[in-house]
Amino acid sequence: MNNQSEKDFYDFIIAGAGPAGLSAGIVAARKGHSVMILERGNVAGPKPRGEGMGYFPVVDEILGENFLPSIGIKSNGGRVWHSPNDEHNLTTFKDYPHYFFEWRKFIDRFVEVSNQEGVRMKFNCEVIDSIEDDGVCKGVRYQTNGKVNEIRGKIILDCSGYEGVIGKQFGVPYELMRCPIVKCLISKANYTLENTPDLNFYFIGNGDLEYAPQFPPAVAYFFPLDGDRAEVGLMLRMAQVPNMKTVKIPNNNEIIKAWHKVKSSYPGFNEYFKGANIDYEEVTSLPNAKMAEKFVPHPGVVIIGDSAGFINPFGSSGLYYSMKMAKYWVQMLSEKLETVDLWNKQSIDDYQTRFEESELYQEVKGMYDLIGAFEYKIFNRLRTSEKINKKWDYIENLLKQA
Repeated sequence: MNNQSEKDFYDFIIAGAGPAGLSAGIVAARKGHSVMILERGNVAGPKPRGEGMGYFPVVDEILGENFLPSIGIKSNGGRVWHSPNDEHNLTTFKDYPHYFFEWRKFIDRFVEVSNQEGVRMKFNCEVIDSIEDDGVCKGVRYQTNGKVNEIRGKIILDCSGYEGVIGKQFGVPYELMRCPIVKCLISKANYTLENTPDLNFYFIGNGDLEYAPQFPPAVAYFFPLDGDRAEVGLMLRMAQVPNMKTVKIPNNNEIIKAWHKVKSSYPGFNEYFKGANIDYEEVTSLPNAKMAEKFVPHPGVVIIGDSAGFINPFGSSGLYYSMKMAKYWVQMLSEKLETVDLWNKQSIDDYQTRFEESELYQEVKGMYDLIGAFEYKIFNRLRTSEKINKKWDYIENLLKQA
């Protein structure tokens, strides 16, 4: 019998109130489990952003039928791929419905459903350490208002994002998984939804930027939001960088300097900014250079979503995969929640094997394999804008397979 009071002990303790953590909390609560989510921000999903995602059944399951269409702009599923300096372009289409939407409306719905299901949440709580007992993580320490508190439970889910607060403590190699990205929200953007309804990606090869000749290969992106707003940004593609002698890894200041030049002068991409207001802009990271190898980095802990690099590595939204992964692991762990062998080696090996055999895992792994081969051929072998543009017919065939 544990000696923790009911308010200090939960079946699931979740670090991070983003889509992964909130999805896990909702699924767990619906199965009758007690849940506490700790979020270091003062609201769930505190950073502003635009977003887009495919509309799949799991979205209805967690957020309610037809919620996503009620807040989103329906895309026709197009992706426009622009060669360096916008010399060529190709449009491909996905065969599932896709929506662009405002982040705050989306995340507030998660919170609403979580409250309805009895999920407890604490904000302004930064998880700082794990609590171990007999080699198993049994809880976390968190800081709020300068005070350190402890909370214990049966299962700890790290859904804290690309930094993986608990995962990092147990050796998850985030420095190898992360790709820097500039995220920017603009209003009065220079486009019309009728003429530009799709995601747009602009390839930038290594050596293409005369003001930053050793800059890593990158992709500038655009997608529309409601009204005259849009999210734009710059994704640095780091998977091939360790094998590229022509690249110098930039710091955040160098990334921002390059970004300011890209948004003002990069052919085609700079058009969106003419007369636009910059509403939000920051350098952050996406964990899409590689996926974590172990999803249970230590007995008692599971990493979910961005904390596991379990996203769409092509740079499109990882929300769907975070939600599906959260649902999968909560359901799997629920089967053994009351057993004494919840965290023995055989059980952990079984969790990993079952997940790796799932259609969900195979889909994400397949995307990582594909983008690895794609980026090797484009950003490593071809590398420069001149060579990429000369081989654009070949690249078009690769993009059609993606």
